[in-house]
Amino acid sequence: MKNKALIFNIRELISRDELPAALEQLRNLLDNSPKLDEAILQSGRFQYIRRQIRLGVVSHAEATLTQNQIRFGLLDLLNEIEEDGKTLLPVELAENLITDKNQWVKSLSQELLSQGVSVGNRPSDVFQHFGWMIEVFLQKMGTSAGQERSLRGLSFMTEAFQNSLRYLCYIQVAQIFQLENKPQNGTLAEFLQLREKQYLDFDYLNLLLLSTDFLKKEGSFVPEIHDFVAELLDTQSDLYRTVLFLDGHRRRLLENTIPEDEHLPTLLDEYLTGLIFWLRQISFLAKYRLVSVKDINLSYRLGTSKKFVHLYGELHGIYSTADSSVEEYNTKSIEGVFTYNQSVLLFKGSNVATCLDNIHDPTTYLSLSPLLIDQSVFAEKPTQTPEIFYFIGSGTSTRQYDFAQYKNELAFGDRDHIPSNKFVQVKTQNNQQPKLDELFKQLELVFKPFKTTRVGVTQTHPDTKTTQNK
Repeated sequence: MKNKALIFNIRELISRDELPAALEQLRNLLDNSPKLDEAILQSGRFQYIRRQIRLGVVSHAEATLTQNQIRFGLLDLLNEIEEDGKTLLPVELAENLITDKNQWVKSLSQELLSQGVSVGNRPSDVFQHFGWMIEVFLQKMGTSAGQERSLRGLSFMTEAFQNSLRYLCYIQVAQIFQLENKPQNGTLAEFLQLREKQYLDFDYLNLLLLSTDFLKKEGSFVPEIHDFVAELLDTQSDLYRTVLFLDGHRRRLLENTIPEDEHLPTLLDEYLTGLIFWLRQISFLAKYRLVSVKDINLSYRLGTSKKFVHLYGELHGIYSTADSSVEEYNTKSIEGVFTYNQSVLLFKGSNVATCLDNIHDPTTYLSLSPLLIDQSVFAEKPTQTPEIFYFIGSGTSTRQYDFAQYKNELAFGDRDHIPSNKFVQVKTQNNQQPKLDELFKQLELVFKPFKTTRVGVTQTHPDTKTTQNK
């Protein structure tokens, strides 16, 4: 009872923004506990950011963001203490679990309708509104393998969550790339220089908070993300608790600490319920369309106006693989203007043809490349369909960039190597795919202003005995 009262008091201190007192009481609570080191680390981070503020070397916005991250960490730690290491769903969701295999699709459909989006009756008609990176795992959840009460079935759900979080980050980071004053930040630099498999457990939630903080809602390409993040920062919200649950169990899956026992079916129902709640909160993505622009050709003759013929593929609705001899790209002739060539673009609007008609206004689309690339654009094939890969880091070399296929499954436990998973390495010289040479140059040019912060160098701060990456 004494611990419960102390935990309640710490929560109250955090809610009143009295972090020094909250940290002091937390250290008293965790005295002689294995979790004490984590409390000391958070205390060190807080003392360090206060010193940076006094010295005037950090902006108010960055200081506020760091303190919000500390609050997240403290509340997450309190949740673990209360639940003996477990992260639970919000009570309202836990009391209304989705157990019907069709109910979750209907729930997504109703949410899309409330967004003013036209939705078909088939599950695939619903899923396609979320775009390839999310859609593919929603499709997998509906397969026989996805319906099994197994860890693989859980992994399909964890990757639907992870890919949607990654997608939100890419949208925000792509806008940061275009800022005139390039921000210098360790988390952003770390993201651009991830090594080997670090992307699997990289903190994309932190990157989303950070990147959104760098952008103003007014003029932001997807302003809905700002409202979404604002709710996420409310530690009393169901969204906040749900994200902790979804992310926490994905990490447990990666750590191979979820047993396939009699408790797994309940966890699967809980995870599905939390995932659908999360997807409903980001259903605003249905108001945007992903398009791969493979090529742009000029059509121009004496006495006529210039027309740019765009060869493009829409990245909503999975293409059929039954006939590999067909090239799944469309053409659109546009007078006088053109978009980015060999790029994956995000358009405002749900109809691609109409979106392309409006490209005279550059605020109607955003290039997500080089974070997202269409591998088929760089391949030497007679017939092709779009094949999207997403950026995952620098692999084993500073002169290399790695990309993973959008439908790669999560490698965990004894499934640490999945033959069907595909990756693309972009190096200085790419003998098998020479077109990737230009992509490498683009990556170097776009990423360079943000990689000045050295990643992986540890520095001991005078306020704490722990070390941090800088």
